[in-house]
Amino acid sequence: MGSKRIWISTEPEDPLKDPSSTSCSTLVLPPSFQITCLLSGFCNMVLWVVILMDRFFGRLSRSLRLSSDEIARLRNQDTKNLLRNKKLYLILDLDHTLLNSTPLTHITPEEEHITGRQDAYEGSLFVLEHMHTMTKLRPFVRTFLKKASEIFEMYIYTMGDRSYAHEMAKILDPNREYFDSRVISRDDGTQRNQKGLDVVLGQENCVLILDDTKKAWTKHKDNLILIDRYHFFASSCQQFGLSCKSLSQLEMDESEGGGALATIIGVLKRIHTIFFQVFCAFSN
Repeated sequence: MGSKRIWISTEPEDPLKDPSSTSCSTLVLPPSFQITCLLSGFCNMVLWVVILMDRFFGRLSRSLRLSSDEIARLRNQDTKNLLRNKKLYLILDLDHTLLNSTPLTHITPEEEHITGRQDAYEGSLFVLEHMHTMTKLRPFVRTFLKKASEIFEMYIYTMGDRSYAHEMAKILDPNREYFDSRVISRDDGTQRNQKGLDVVLGQENCVLILDDTKKAWTKHKDNLILIDRYHFFASSCQQFGLSCKSLSQLEMDESEGGGALATIIGVLKRIHTIFFQVFCAFSN
């Protein structure tokens, strides 16, 4: 019997359609881009090409296909390499988890006091004129990323579009120390309004997810750690139908050392420790 295959082709099919509705899924890549490889020689790079290269290009002038068995082998290899370094995978949401953004036009009169006081927020408030957006980083986020990177390989995964995702990645990780190219947006997903681990290089049982929205991960609830939403801007409260004032309206912010991210890093460290205690016990 033949194994199920993932195809990359030049056919103009919808790359977000449900893969269960047909015998193959189609990712459309660029006409100017040629891929020639021996699977045994390129391992992880091949899987990244198959799953994620459509972020950067549009069409492929020739077809390539990988069996599901080969994809599983590549995932296993990457996971083994990570476990050898005593790391797990950590998928991080952006909005309301690591930061809060608002359109500049949605700034209320009560929030206008922050527009000329970027210095008062110690490098955590950004005005992105080219995107007509203001972004506030959650307190402790830079320390969180530094500590988490020691025990996790981290991904950004947002329901925002690709340009927004990469702009936020530049703010959070200007030196590309934490995420490198591991930035996933809604444009890269395989299901509308859902996030999935099929676009993450790694075995599901070695992945933790930090997000404020449970319904975005209906297929991966066991991997999910829910975090309280960060509502710095008034538009954020309005988005979720909250009648309370936002942190900016109250001229307050979360505690740097006692806020959500400071608490969560302790939880993640405990999970990491327990995982490798069990892993080492079964390996010996």
